[in-house]
Amino acid sequence: MAFKIIWTKQAIRGYDKIINYLEENWSEKEVSNFVNEADRFFELLISHPEILQRTERHKNVYRGPINRLTIITYRVKPVNKQIELISIRGSRQKPLKQYPPF
Repeated sequence: MAFKIIWTKQAIRGYDKIINYLEENWSEKEVSNFVNEADRFFELLISHPEILQRTERHKNVYRGPINRLTIITYRVKPVNKQIELISIRGSRQKPLKQYPPF
């Protein structure tokens, strides 16, 4: 059975921030390419939730690139068959000092 993706408010804000940046500074083609690439990644994530590297600090939390400019952090909840997207951000942004409270 495939996992279900749950978006946190922080992940939604990060994704929207990336989309807004692309809309302001790039063409519609780049926005569409990013959305399609992210959708393909999420489809792969549903089937293979442990595809990215596990963090050392938190159990069942994974972090890695969606593409070379976007980093995702998510938590796998195997009992509930859920993947909780914690954050999505541009790789050029300052890194988070600490993950949000769990």
